[in-house]
Amino acid sequence: MNFVCVKYGSKYSEDYVHKLYNMILRNVDAPFNFYCYTDNNITHKNIQVIPLKSSKNGVFSKLDLLNIFTEGETIYFDLDVVILNPLERLCSVKTRTVSVLYSQWKSDYMFPHLYKNYTSTLYNSSIMKWTDDQGLEIYDHFIRNKEYILLKHKKGMDRYLFNEPVDVDILPTSIAYSYHHGARYIKDGEPKKLRKDYEVCILNHGEKNHQLNDWVKNYWV
Repeated sequence: MNFVCVKYGSKYSEDYVHKLYNMILRNVDAPFNFYCYTDNNITHKNIQVIPLKSSKNGVFSKLDLLNIFTEGETIYFDLDVVILNPLERLCSVKTRTVSVLYSQWKSDYMFPHLYKNYTSTLYNSSIMKWTDDQGLEIYDHFIRNKEYILLKHKKGMDRYLFNEPVDVDILPTSIAYSYHHGARYIKDGEPKKLRKDYEVCILNHGEKNHQLNDWVKNYWV
């Protein structure tokens, strides 16, 4: 099993990489390899560094991983996540293609056909999983249409995956929720809540891990 992350520039400190590794170590029983794709130095004996040489802008750098990791099962995490419980559900997912989170905490998740335009997305790539070379088709499509995609979807990879004709699956919705927006629009939308029945909490679109002084600090260690 491969676990991978991307650290691009100075938005996140090296501490984020170390703590992500520690959280995975505590919550995965099987042997695994941990990699960081980065343009920085990472000083940790158990973290394997892959030099980031991407010519894409920062938000698309993680697309390179679909071309780099083409053997075995690979799970990608953004750095602004908190792992709450053993990753049993995530690790057990059998992928047909690259699988990402579905943002059911967004107000329009119930009407995806109305939400499908190039400025919006219901996909969230804070967590991705694929097996062997399942990501190559998406990577190759990006390379073939790179200039168009970077211009049209310059705000992020999620918009590209959601709006362009690439084959993407969604992970079970019971795996992760949003710290700032809850788990499900209206039905379970309370922000900043610890939901112990989920495996991961993602902290996209708001304060980050090191800025919080609530339950997050007990898990992000």
